[in-house]
Amino acid sequence: MLRLLHCLIVMSLLAAAGYVYDIKYNATREAQQVQKLRNEIRAEKDRIAFARAEWAKLSSPDRIQDLAARYLKMKPVEAKRFGSISALPERPKQPDPIGDILQTLPEPQANANTPDEIPTGSVERQ
Repeated sequence: MLRLLHCLIVMSLLAAAGYVYDIKYNATREAQQVQKLRNEIRAEKDRIAFARAEWAKLSSPDRIQDLAARYLKMKPVEAKRFGSISALPERPKQPDPIGDILQTLPEPQANANTPDEIPTGSVERQ
């Protein structure tokens, strides 16, 4: 009976060790996948930064002006060719639909019994 108990304990310890090894192996594999994804993200961010830097270089106003002067035989635009701010027309007024409705309402009649002049109880009438 005692040998059977010892065999069961040894088997359960071996099964527990195998289970722990399996968990460790899965955790290691997941950690490697996480690291691989982090490396891919870092590489993608580097590519994005490189593309932005290249775009900034290609769209530089000095470079574009140099290319235009070299290949298109164009002259730089002078500031005096643009109009002035005083030449712009005035901004049109925005429509006010609520103001229009208020103007069409009739004037209130002067009456002593209007709700505005009836005391509510919190204010005494003098």
